[in-house]
Amino acid sequence: MKNLWAIILLVGSTTLIQAQSQTRALGSFSGVKVAEGVDVYLTKGDKESARVETDGIKPDNVITEVSGSYLKVHMRDGSHNKGTVKVYVTYVKIDKLSASSAGSIYSEGAIQASTLEISTSSAGNVEVTVNAESIDISASSAGEAEIKGKTKSLNADASSAGEIDAYDLEAENVTAGASSAGSIRINVSDALTAKASSGGSIRYRGNPNKSITDSSSGGSVKKSS
Repeated sequence: MKNLWAIILLVGSTTLIQAQSQTRALGSFSGVKVAEGVDVYLTKGDKESARVETDGIKPDNVITEVSGSYLKVHMRDGSHNKGTVKVYVTYVKIDKLSASSAGSIYSEGAIQASTLEISTSSAGNVEVTVNAESIDISASSAGEAEIKGKTKSLNADASSAGEIDAYDLEAENVTAGASSAGSIRINVSDALTAKASSGGSIRYRGNPNKSITDSSSGGSVKKSS
């Protein structure tokens, strides 16, 4: 029985050591860049802050630094993300999001903005809900973006196996370009300009009043059923 309790206490202590949390104050920023397998969760608030939660890695090995207008979230030089890293970021204003190197960004609640720029590359992932006047999205090198919400103007560009899923983003005017096996899915109500080349794919929902489409070198632009 004593041995059993010793094992239980040891396992419990190990769990406490592995799962750690650290809250950090931040300077002002309007953009977020994440990389190296870190998951960032965005929440609107009155003051910028970050709560770092880790399992299997020390929170001190996770960098949250404000540089210029960006909050940069990544692993410390020489550290490798072999555990789970989640960073809960409270923002006041957001107009730029960037995810690369298997980093991910998620929104908890809709992001309200006049303009929003989203970029994802190198297996980075962005999944957000947005209400904005205009949105610019680029996905490359197997980067993925899944965008929901509403916008008047959407510019989307996917290349090198990048993927943009904006079927659940209600957009009035869309300009889309897909190349090198890039993939774009959009929902448009008024005007569409779409060009696909080199195996790029564009699929759209809705009945735009005006549409200009062009496909070449194995690219395709088609209306979804």
